[in-house]
Amino acid sequence: MVQRSAAAGSVDVLLLGSGWTGSFLIPLLHQKRIRFAYTSRSPPDENDPKDDNKLQFQLTNPVTKQSLRPLPRASTVVIIFPINNIQQVDDLVHQYEQLHGSTRWIQLGSTGIWGPGRHSSSSPFDESNARAAAEQRLLHVTAARRADNSNAGRAAVLNLAGLYGGQRQPRNFASRVGASKQLLALKGSVHFVHGQDVARAILLLHHSHSAGWGRRWIVSDTRVYDWWQLFRFLRPALPDHPQDSPETAQRWVNELLEENSIRTLPRPIANKQAQRLPHYLERALEGHEFWQLFNEKPSVKSVYSGGEHGLQPGTASTSSYDKKSGYVARDARNDKLIGSSTQSFVVRDFDPTISEDKIQELIERIEADAQRKLPTKADFEGEYERFGLTHDRFCQLRDAWIPFLRSESASSTSDQDQSGDSSSRTGPDHDTWAAEQARISSFSHYKVLIEDVDLHFIHERANPPAAESKIKVIPLLLLHGWPGSFHEFLDIIKPLAHPGNLTPVHFDVVVPSHPGYIFSSAAAGLARDSRTGKLVGTHSGPDGDLLVKDVARIMHKLMMTLGYRNYAIQAGDWGAAVLRSMAIQFPNNVRATHLNFCPSQGPNLVVPVLGRSLTPHWVLQLPHLVSKQRYSQKALGLFSSWSQGEHSSSLCGTGAAVGRLAEVVAEAAWKTVSLLSLGSIPGPLSQQERECLIRGMEFTATGSAYAAMHATRPSTLGLVLSRSPLCTLAWVGEKMYAWTDVTPDASTILANMTMYETTDSIAGSFYPYRNRDPRGPSQIASDPNNYIHQPTGYSNFPMEIIQAPKSFVKGSVNLQWYRSHDQGGHFAALEQPARLVQDVTDCFAEIWPF
Repeated sequence: MVQRSAAAGSVDVLLLGSGWTGSFLIPLLHQKRIRFAYTSRSPPDENDPKDDNKLQFQLTNPVTKQSLRPLPRASTVVIIFPINNIQQVDDLVHQYEQLHGSTRWIQLGSTGIWGPGRHSSSSPFDESNARAAAEQRLLHVTAARRADNSNAGRAAVLNLAGLYGGQRQPRNFASRVGASKQLLALKGSVHFVHGQDVARAILLLHHSHSAGWGRRWIVSDTRVYDWWQLFRFLRPALPDHPQDSPETAQRWVNELLEENSIRTLPRPIANKQAQRLPHYLERALEGHEFWQLFNEKPSVKSVYSGGEHGLQPGTASTSSYDKKSGYVARDARNDKLIGSSTQSFVVRDFDPTISEDKIQELIERIEADAQRKLPTKADFEGEYERFGLTHDRFCQLRDAWIPFLRSESASSTSDQDQSGDSSSRTGPDHDTWAAEQARISSFSHYKVLIEDVDLHFIHERANPPAAESKIKVIPLLLLHGWPGSFHEFLDIIKPLAHPGNLTPVHFDVVVPSHPGYIFSSAAAGLARDSRTGKLVGTHSGPDGDLLVKDVARIMHKLMMTLGYRNYAIQAGDWGAAVLRSMAIQFPNNVRATHLNFCPSQGPNLVVPVLGRSLTPHWVLQLPHLVSKQRYSQKALGLFSSWSQGEHSSSLCGTGAAVGRLAEVVAEAAWKTVSLLSLGSIPGPLSQQERECLIRGMEFTATGSAYAAMHATRPSTLGLVLSRSPLCTLAWVGEKMYAWTDVTPDASTILANMTMYETTDSIAGSFYPYRNRDPRGPSQIASDPNNYIHQPTGYSNFPMEIIQAPKSFVKGSVNLQWYRSHDQGGHFAALEQPARLVQDVTDCFAEIWPF
């Protein structure tokens, strides 16, 4: 039956049914000024305002021409309600098109037609499903063939993931899904799409001449969610726990994780038939295909940001509102893809080119910043650098930056180059941003969404070795620190991947940018709970934000996504902490490691008969009771009051000689005991090791205030530096000078600074410090629970900011390879690229277990 509420004539879009989908689609049709009509089974209500677009309609069985006659002619007919009868489909299409001529049809369907496994839009589906069979019939009866025998169908089926928005909210679903712990235990993956994006998908097809027609499409927000993780985030109201629902929800998930020995969420997607719930997610739908066809992405990025479940998006993930389209616009720089995701994400090519507009904007900011003159001389600093970046060096960098960006020459740059090590530069053409951009772009860059981080990385594969060769190809993950970036590894990537056939080890090199650094987005899954005002997220830190172990998990998933089940890691600085966490969390995948930064509290004491694994932890840590100040002195300083202190003039002036002799005897005896114990008892330090230990203590006392600032006031510091490129230059440039053995080129510093400034990521780079373990890196590494059991190599560069003697390093890692150098500082890949390449190659050639 049809009852006209107004003369409709012809329309662009006719909606058969409306309901929930109509609540999003109809406003969009109005906004886009698209002529439309929609139907409803309910008769007109006298209390409702008059709506000339509304028709009362109910699909009859059988469908007759008479029942359809009052419907208007439409360019596109959208069937919103389900049809389960093939004959009804035949009759509807045939009778309507006899009345109004050929038209196009869109049927909204469900993704429930696909069972366990990984599925794309073209995957086989359950043909016994009556609704799916009716959808397929619609595609068949409207199909036509072009002259080139390609499909020119006039219908499309949009199989929609879990629908939400408006009155339909995931928090309400969760109350039913997890009404009890037993029900929750049975749940695995789930997919969603917001009503806004359902409406957009329909209009994308409507406006398309040929793309998308003639087949079915999965429409989702492209994420695969883990119900357990989502349940813990939503903390829904539970019927049997009205007073403590949030606490109960989190407790249930934690108990399920413990009971099933699951360490992290989300759970991985099953790749094999034997991989089943509860340890694996049983189903993954590929939701990218439809959006990529139209070069679009979902406007509502994830349930975490788009659901109205008592949570409001946090400031870190709030997007701007586009008045023209009426939809939430993506961040043009970071494209933060918010959501809980797994390894099913597509690796996308990424162009690292910084636009000319960004470079020009930076030039203008520097020029405006430089208008305020500095004092002629900071008198108090004198000739000392211990107070930070000197006035002269700052001015050299400041004056060189704009010529560097414009590819001009600058006298200050030339002066700086003469004073520094220019071995990595072959001429002035290489000291420009244009040259740096070309060098950066010469590598293969990619992005992949892992959990709620859109991760940037470089991937350089080794050439496949000849069949008869004995060359090993080892997957290698390189992890940078702060204030570094992927840029510091550029000189070693290709030498590691392509060293030549005479080198026994080649590497598949993967170089990611840490979350929040340069081209990688920050973790974007934070939201503000309107009930408590607190930020909540899905990671391990306070209120669910990102910890080192979360970054480690994300990096591990990157390697898994790339197909590397066994891999090695090289790292320094902050990356060394991530390396250690990866080695601990994923011992069956991280097979060997190499470090050039390993702060440690002290050596270990191993009971010879028991070995390390059986020696009690408190025994292992007994040497840690001795302070580093003691270790930095001969014979632990036991005779220092005689050799150089208050008793040096005693015994008729021979006290100093007696003290020095006692030190020699004590150290000789100590070394003998260590040798007899086969190294179980650590021996004394060499003079060089003592000097390095002293430098490390000096750095901790006088040079580490930046880390405390990053950890305690990252927002304040971020606000200050983000307003001024020259402030950032001073803050970062000082570290680049102070932490290196040989003065780096100005262009090296300026290239790194240009990337931080043009991506607005300097503030985000501070945030990993905020949840740092208060024990500090030395105590963390020296905790027996954090021992790296995998074979490990260590390169000792003498001017490392926190140097660790060999015995100290051995106390925190399974040290199988060691090499000491006479040059080099904190940025080994930048300062000594050839030596680091040689070290990494020699190390893994010896310790790689396969």
